Amino acid sequence: MRAIYAVGVTLLLASCSSGSSGVQWGDYAPGLQARIDAENCAQLQAEFDAADANNVATAGRTGHNNAKLMTYIDAKMRDAGCV
Repeated sequence: MRAIYAVGVTLLLASCSSGSSGVQWGDYAPGLQARIDAENCAQLQAEFDAADANNVATAGRTGHNNAKLMTYIDAKMRDAGCV
């Protein structure tokens, strides 16, 4: 079910994406990008779910939501053959 949800959200996010990641890594915990780049499918899904769950909080804290981060994670999931 999560994978289906991720695909749906990804399609929505991909339609808004500029093509490059554009993730503002400085607005996230140190090491997040390295963790995402090195994770397995289960961990990538967990990172995606955490980004989704924290979307409103991130927007309040940084002025932007997690759409670019979630798109980046989704691309890593596709690269790894998770979805």
